[in-house]
Amino acid sequence: MNQRFQNAEIRAVSEQYAENLLYKAVCTIGLQLENELKEFGLCQEECFIETIELLSVIAEKGVDILPELDNIWLRKENEYRRHDRHVNEDEIRKAVGIVFGFAIIAIDSSQNKFYRYKLTEQLTHTVANHKFAGWQNTLGQIFSIPIPDGWFDAFINEEPNKEKETCTERGEFGAKETRFTDFIVDKGKADQVISIIKQKINCNDAKQTAYVIIGGIEAGKINRDVSAPSIEREFGAKGNSVKPYLTKYRSYKDGISSYYSEEELKPYKELFNEI
Repeated sequence: MNQRFQNAEIRAVSEQYAENLLYKAVCTIGLQLENELKEFGLCQEECFIETIELLSVIAEKGVDILPELDNIWLRKENEYRRHDRHVNEDEIRKAVGIVFGFAIIAIDSSQNKFYRYKLTEQLTHTVANHKFAGWQNTLGQIFSIPIPDGWFDAFINEEPNKEKETCTERGEFGAKETRFTDFIVDKGKADQVISIIKQKINCNDAKQTAYVIIGGIEAGKINRDVSAPSIEREFGAKGNSVKPYLTKYRSYKDGISSYYSEEELKPYKELFNEI
């Protein structure tokens, strides 16, 4: 196994970033992912630092990053190949894909529409264009790890997109909080939509709660960009537990993944048919 980070570097990163939420997210499945890279040897500390470096470039360039995404992937792939030219090509692509995957869930925490929707979509497309064996499963594992809303905004010290935020109340990261009703398409039917959701969800079952919300999106009653914090404030379900399902749903609707199927979502969509 090719190991670039030595024990001293691993220890230094683990101590310095012990309380960093992204580092904790990487460590959730970092050892498992490292074990899957039999030849490459991407430890979770190196994965975290690589992700932070990618996020720093994105924060610096903002919207100008879009035309550079493919070249960023290729430069990183070439860099990894130079470490050891005998490593399996698929493992090299998987290592880059893992770093991109963690960058995606970090950026998905932003309240800024460009970062949360446009950029995460394009980053996911970049992974898909350079796909490696089992890439959908790997992204699925990473997308299942929640990052609190606002983390990326705090990382880049950016005021979230004011166009999206309509409430005067401020949350943990200084972002204006949105209400669930802000994401209901027909405000005149908001009470009916909320009533159905309250009847059908189980606040202790994040998956069921997410599927009911997704059913409302499929039925055209709820906007696709509904935020996890607004769901938590309205219904009491843990937003960080619901959020990974919403992230996967967006990938499914963008045609990037097959995490869901029309048949699977149909019963939840039909809950809203009478509105």
